[in-house]
Amino acid sequence: MHRIRVGDYRVVYEINDAESYINVMIVRHRKEAYN
Repeated sequence: MHRIRVGDYRVVYEINDAESYINVMIVRHRKEAYN
């Protein structure tokens, strides 16, 4: 899993190189991202 901050939001995603896609799992406000 990877994560990136976009403004006030945290995006958690995984990259599938074998099938060439990105799966976005969570998009939440930074305060709530890990609850």
